[in-house]
Amino acid sequence: MLYEKSCYFWSCWTYRKVHYTQNAKTEGIELSAFVRNPQKFSDMDMTGVNIIQGDALNEEDVLRAMEGQDILFCSLEGDVLTMAKNIVAALDKTTVKRIIWITGMGIHHEITGVRGMMLNRYAKQRPEYIEAADVIAASNAVTTLLRCPGIQNGDNEKYELTKEGIQPSNRNVDRAAIAQCMADMIADESMGVNDSLAITNAK
Repeated sequence: MLYEKSCYFWSCWTYRKVHYTQNAKTEGIELSAFVRNPQKFSDMDMTGVNIIQGDALNEEDVLRAMEGQDILFCSLEGDVLTMAKNIVAALDKTTVKRIIWITGMGIHHEITGVRGMMLNRYAKQRPEYIEAADVIAASNAVTTLLRCPGIQNGDNEKYELTKEGIQPSNRNVDRAAIAQCMADMIADESMGVNDSLAITNAK
């Protein structure tokens, strides 16, 4: 059963957050957004969303933002390793119990074939993204690594999840599908617990 939860989106507010915001409003979820620049929301309907300005690179901002929250949805760019460490360091001082960390497919060399070779080369260029995901997964929170392939704009909410080691059947995922998956993980707390899942559009 879905009960009231406080959920937080962290930085990089995108099209998928718009979809999720719409879902949250209809399902009674208390939603907050943590961003450096609130002007990003100037063309969005953010009614009912608690917007907190801050920097995920600042430990005090991170601690302040996490207070009173139950679940974090993290979609971050830049110095993600420092951000991940700040989040983990604040866990014992806040109410956050679950982190859903959006990252890239191929971070653990789990994709095979030619595509896997291409993803491996890309992963080597950004090792901090791999380490950040591992820092989150090793924390004392309930975590889900949501590994995304090519993300595209679109309204398709049907998605497929595959465990790490199983090859996904699709190469892309709509932002609306990611948003729907996040909403489903709130509704079903057993979904994706301490797991690394690839998300793609369902066939």
